Amino acid sequence: MPTKPLLLKVTEQTATSLDIRLEHRPYFDNPWHYHPELELTLVTQSTGIRFVGDSIEPFGPGDLVLLGANLPHYWRNDDLYYQENSHRSAEAIILRFRAAVWGNDFLAVPETQALTALFGRATQGILFGQPVADTIRPLLNQLHQTEGMTRMLCWLRVFTELTQTPDYRLLSQKAFGGNNPADDADRINRVLGYVQQHLSEPIRLDDVAAVANMNPAAFCRYFKQQTNKTFIETLNDLRIHYACRLLIDSADDVSRVCFGSGFRNVAHFNQVFKAKTGTSPVAFRKIRQRVQGS
Repeated sequence: MPTKPLLLKVTEQTATSLDIRLEHRPYFDNPWHYHPELELTLVTQSTGIRFVGDSIEPFGPGDLVLLGANLPHYWRNDDLYYQENSHRSAEAIILRFRAAVWGNDFLAVPETQALTALFGRATQGILFGQPVADTIRPLLNQLHQTEGMTRMLCWLRVFTELTQTPDYRLLSQKAFGGNNPADDADRINRVLGYVQQHLSEPIRLDDVAAVANMNPAAFCRYFKQQTNKTFIETLNDLRIHYACRLLIDSADDVSRVCFGSGFRNVAHFNQVFKAKTGTSPVAFRKIRQRVQGS
């Protein structure tokens, strides 16, 4: 997981205050970034790891997330999407808008207090349940296809649904929302790229710190300050998510999955896996096989 995010300047679309896009590309290519707009993202195709604030989780089709202003985020697809001659594609519906899209007084009236509360929770990132995503998807498609007042009314329908559902959970333990300097963007993306490239190999703290042009002690302090996690915690999170992918997509035994995901000791792998997922690798695979077979 990177440290300081890159400021993304959203290209404004003329004659509209709602920026909605249908993304269709080989893989999601925005780096670890933030922007002053709120963002509602619905992944419709592809799998990978989602970074939101200090949260690191897998994502797949139906992943619906609301992000607050200036909340750092990054959707990274699984390695298969980056391979040459890959025929996979990543697709999403992305809606961006300013909190004051209706004017500064709109959120001050009693009727919109639920919306104000929703935007407040979004500073930590909000993941909605699959039934909510199924309801929201046609509304987002309709919003994309309409203009003017009809588009604004569609926006109200979307956010009426989101304010009323109890089917959600917050992603980041730490709330974000301040202005994040972008001076370190190049350093951040070098670190993240190095970790992802060498995830299945031994990763030495000295090497990662060198990529960041810092000494190990300074790098550890900086990383914890910016991400709310230690570097080792983040590295273990990424490796366990990759191990889960291997357990689902391959027939490799636990020992092979352990070494393939970067761990060098099966007992330690089992311990970390259970701490992160609440179950053992063998039980995790059996549960997923039952779910897929039902």
